[in-house]
Amino acid sequence: MTQNIAIIGGGFSGVIVAIHLLQKATYPLNIYLIEPRNKLGEGVAYSTASDYHLLNVPAGKMSAFADQHDHFLQWLNIHYPDQLITSDTFVPRKFYGEYLRSILQDAQQNARAGVLLYRVLDEAIAINKTTNDLIITLKSGEQLSINQSVLALGNFPPQNPSIDNPSFYQSSRYVPWAWSEPQLPLISTHEPLLLIGSGLTAIDIIATLKSQNHQGKIYVVSRRGLFPQPHEKVEPFPPFLTPESAPKTTRELVYKIREEIEKADQKGYNWRAVIDSLRVETQSIWNHLSPPEQSRFLRHVQPYWEVLRHRIAPNIHQQIQELFNNQQLILYAGRILEYSENYDGVDVIIRQRHNQELLNLRVSLVINCTNSVGDYQKLSSPLLVSLFKSGLIRSDPLNLGLDVTKTGALIDQKGEISQHLYTLGTVCKGCRWETTAVREIREQAENLATELLN
Repeated sequence: MTQNIAIIGGGFSGVIVAIHLLQKATYPLNIYLIEPRNKLGEGVAYSTASDYHLLNVPAGKMSAFADQHDHFLQWLNIHYPDQLITSDTFVPRKFYGEYLRSILQDAQQNARAGVLLYRVLDEAIAINKTTNDLIITLKSGEQLSINQSVLALGNFPPQNPSIDNPSFYQSSRYVPWAWSEPQLPLISTHEPLLLIGSGLTAIDIIATLKSQNHQGKIYVVSRRGLFPQPHEKVEPFPPFLTPESAPKTTRELVYKIREEIEKADQKGYNWRAVIDSLRVETQSIWNHLSPPEQSRFLRHVQPYWEVLRHRIAPNIHQQIQELFNNQQLILYAGRILEYSENYDGVDVIIRQRHNQELLNLRVSLVINCTNSVGDYQKLSSPLLVSLFKSGLIRSDPLNLGLDVTKTGALIDQKGEISQHLYTLGTVCKGCRWETTAVREIREQAENLATELLN
């Protein structure tokens, strides 16, 4: 019999699962890759066409295959021979979408007879379980009967920051999601604007504004006022923590890491090397923390961890510093209390974090650059609404994603492990924590493909 597997989502996670299924399948298999975007392999991360939006990891560490470390670099040198690209080069993100489509095409052409990939240019809006199979309903009204499905959902839009009067969020001067439009609304290059959030998305928007020679003030506000740190080439630091030796409280864990960074600094190591040495054991250490300690980490440590762990290209950081030095870019730690809009702009009232003083910023545009929603029950996605309603999925205990097993099988509201529904990537954040980067997702994808075929 022919096995039918549907992959819902055609970004990196979905495409890399499809590639491994095409490469590994030894019997008849139909793979349905469901994605409403015209181009596969992009998702939110790689959909930008800007040359100024760079990968946050050098090319030598971005291979789609764990056992072929230079695969992406070799592809770049073949397809862009006129550009000097080394393993340390931070290339435009749009190259990675091209790369994924290229290797998907190769996998499709080299698959065994009877192993077929079907591109479904549509949106999955519901999944219903029958006795032995799943019925996927598409937005077009078509239905697919399949044996197993992979939810490769990627990142969802952020929520609007909570304020007493949210009416401003309907204004044309507010962009609810930095990636909700192909390009930002046109404003004068001398007008001031405000970015909510200071993470990687804000960095992208700042790079865009600089490339457009924007001259106006760029205000950024986030709860702690932290920007991501830049990459540097460093000497590797030997691992110093295992799940067994790691402290079991957040406070002690932070103290231990700080202590190790101080010791490493005295030996000439960069703090980045210490943080990087934790990566192999991060998930295991996370799983050894009790749920209350995991919650404590999220409340008190996560923002600081994020800016140290998820870094930016050095030349992008240099551009940020130039804007700071010219006092064109101004970063505030605080939270927004209210907006007051009139015909020529909007006043934004911010309570500053460190002194509790109120700050009034006059801007022409406000752009939401905050992180995507973690509590999936708050999302308006028709597919997720359907799955929650039918009881086929449940949130993880921390409300960071969905409850899954180590193999990626989803757990339903009765606590039963599904034999039909699987997932990977950001959806697994509560259970796996370190699950948003290429290095982790490519491993999950390969293991998941093996699990599905077995």
